[in-house]
Amino acid sequence: MTRPTDALPDRDERAAISEALEETLFVEAAAGTGKTTELVRRIVSVIRTGRGTLEDIVAVTFTEKAAGEMKLRLRAEIEEARAAAESGGDEHRHLERALRQLELAHIGTIHGFCTDLLRERPIEAGVDPAFQVAADDHAMRLLDQAFDVWFQEVLSDPPPGVRRALRREYGRRSGGPRAKLRQAAWELADHRDFDASWRRPVFDRARELDEIVERIRELGALAPRAARPDDWFTRGLDVLRLWVRELDLREEVHGRDYDYLETRLRHLLRSYATRRSWTYTGSRTSDFGQGLDKAELIARRDALREDVTRVLDTADADLAGLLRDELRPVVQGYEELKRSEGRLDFVDLLIRTRDLLRDDQTIRAYYQRRFTHVFIDEFQDTDPLQVEI
Repeated sequence: MTRPTDALPDRDERAAISEALEETLFVEAAAGTGKTTELVRRIVSVIRTGRGTLEDIVAVTFTEKAAGEMKLRLRAEIEEARAAAESGGDEHRHLERALRQLELAHIGTIHGFCTDLLRERPIEAGVDPAFQVAADDHAMRLLDQAFDVWFQEVLSDPPPGVRRALRREYGRRSGGPRAKLRQAAWELADHRDFDASWRRPVFDRARELDEIVERIRELGALAPRAARPDDWFTRGLDVLRLWVRELDLREEVHGRDYDYLETRLRHLLRSYATRRSWTYTGSRTSDFGQGLDKAELIARRDALREDVTRVLDTADADLAGLLRDELRPVVQGYEELKRSEGRLDFVDLLIRTRDLLRDDQTIRAYYQRRFTHVFIDEFQDTDPLQVEI
């Protein structure tokens, strides 16, 4: 069996991985430095010394391909260690047994491990004993069905969050508001283990938007007072003046519509940035005209830009809180469709396994005795739900 050489600067750490078998270790190192190789050697050391068998071991990777590669590497390491062990000795017997158990070893993805546990304990976990795993493409089709039903129902009388989302402008490649809502529903379903209520910010949208419009009006109204109308800074102020003028003309007919106003402010922020009107300072003169200090006006414009951004960001957070509740029926419909087909998606596998182990002390104790060693490759990629398992 290959051992770290004295030439390696981290030889002590590598030795600990193979020899400190009674300790829990976290190994952190750069990519390509051999973490997976050392993990495989540690598994072999556990087997070789009789501290555990492959039946007692769980090794978690994050792709099926990586799991297959780990099994191949583990077989090679076991065969090498067996060849080096004394024939007929304890080590040799342990390694011989490991080779026979290799196909039974729990080496795979976290979702594969959860699937195995749920198939062993379906009644206790509250799942269909003959459940099938819904791959992402099938899960998305089911969610699409639930979304379509919900969307047709809400179109007749959209709740506040949906109404605001439908009024927003989206790029041509975005698929429009319907696609955005569907994506939000999928993300909500994908994170349904975080079931706590979302806090909405303290936000008086109407008052905040009214104040922003008045500040734009006041700043834009200064454009005609400029001594140099062709100055780039003055042109930027004139864009603000015309924006307010168009808004006033519309509101003379339709009144103030805060959903529309929020959309127009977003458009102003983007288009104004594209033209660099938010950053142009124009000529170096300090006199804007009619006794107005240009540096002060630039500071006012910059502060306005920051406040427009702040208000729109807060509006986004407020909308997210609304949509989280309004999209809940989509997730519920999705759950019902999966239940009717006897399917669990990847999030279900994690949630059901976590709940089984967390809530049933007898089952948890059984698996704690059964699996004496757990090895996790690429631990930094685990999420809180996987870590809890």
